[in-house]
Amino acid sequence: MIFCITLLNIIVSLHFGCMPFSQKRDPCEEAKSGIYAASMFTKDSLFRVALANIKNAFTLDRNEHGISFGKDKGGQLISSPVSNGGATSGRVPAITNAFADLHNHPNDIPPDAGDFYGLIAINKSNPDYKTRFVVTPAGTVYALLVINTLVAIAFTEKYRSQPPAFAGGPPGFPVAIVDEAREMKYQHHCTNEMVLAFILDKYHAGVSLLKQHSNGAFKKIITTVSRDGGQLLFSVGNCP
Repeated sequence: MIFCITLLNIIVSLHFGCMPFSQKRDPCEEAKSGIYAASMFTKDSLFRVALANIKNAFTLDRNEHGISFGKDKGGQLISSPVSNGGATSGRVPAITNAFADLHNHPNDIPPDAGDFYGLIAINKSNPDYKTRFVVTPAGTVYALLVINTLVAIAFTEKYRSQPPAFAGGPPGFPVAIVDEAREMKYQHHCTNEMVLAFILDKYHAGVSLLKQHSNGAFKKIITTVSRDGGQLLFSVGNCP
């Protein structure tokens, strides 16, 4: 369990306490079937070879590289050739009956807003395309998993992506969400994965952030916030 603590300077309910989704939701249960599918897929030799190819390509030029996954006419799993990108951006290769993709992040961070908006844009026209895997130089594998297409689309329409902060960079979340993310990172010392997991759940984005564990299984990252006297406490865990 990771904690990030600071003095509470504002009323929690005005900023972090108001969760715009029903308290009856069970985020872990909603994502359960998709998490299982992602875990099983990454055990397939097709994914393992693709992951190795991405890592090898990165060692040669230190840039982003991507691979898409799909199915042939007979329903067999297939993968695309490796695409070559830049230091902060990449390209999703086209493939028949696509359902997922994988790319690396040279800057050693988990999936970002660009990955989120890009996945929803594809999922909007292809509901079978639910998963975007990201591997870091350290070898950590994350996944963005669409658990509700209609909810995800509604989020992107309400919270439209903003232009990249720098040339060639990914699009970002709206200013208000970015400000909240920065407060979590720089005032409360939360990690990037804690921030993204919290934002996705708080705003009911229809997407979950997963992280692969040492046994190969993915688990949904859960970031919660509470008060301890005059302190604001963030903690991170995962679904069982």
